Amino acid sequence: MLRRKPAPDDTPAEEPSGLRGAARRLSERARQDPRVQQAAENLRGRREELRASGRERADTRLETLIESRRERRGEATPPEVAGLLDARRREREAHARQLRERAAFLEQATTPEESRVLLRVVAGTPRLGGEDPEPRYTELLDTLAPGGDPTREMAVHRAVWALAERRVLAVSPHGAVRAGPQTLDPHTLDLHTPDVAPSSGPS
Repeated sequence: MLRRKPAPDDTPAEEPSGLRGAARRLSERARQDPRVQQAAENLRGRREELRASGRERADTRLETLIESRRERRGEATPPEVAGLLDARRREREAHARQLRERAAFLEQATTPEESRVLLRVVAGTPRLGGEDPEPRYTELLDTLAPGGDPTREMAVHRAVWALAERRVLAVSPHGAVRAGPQTLDPHTLDLHTPDVAPSSGPS
């Protein structure tokens, strides 16, 4: 009796899918590792510093060339040119201030879990260069403790409320988690949404 040879797609077709799934899980675990997140943040900060430094050198050189040319001709810098240069200078200063505030904010973490929480808050804080939506308490749990693992969820709870007690973070009654009042200019805060008292704990 002849044995039927397995068709090319009998079982091997499942292997690539399984391997891809395993690779995705490994990649996700790596992204959730505080050390990986901190390394990525350090690289991002360094990249931003290099860009800012390059822009400053280019703008300074441009200003020098314009002023030198005008001086040689005995002409004053036109108001529109002076205004443009001043606007670029203010933009550079604002960006440098943003980088300093971002670094100072992240330095307030005292544990790896707190670092993970602050990185997510930074990502949702425009004042600190973030572009993502403002994080919610439940979203932090879903992101930092995927799968609903009780131990990991409790670690996130502790991190958020330890940061809130130190006024690094503020948690609104509606679950919005944002940088606390002592880390941001008061004008950037939502004064219409009072903060939850840290001692009450998460609900």
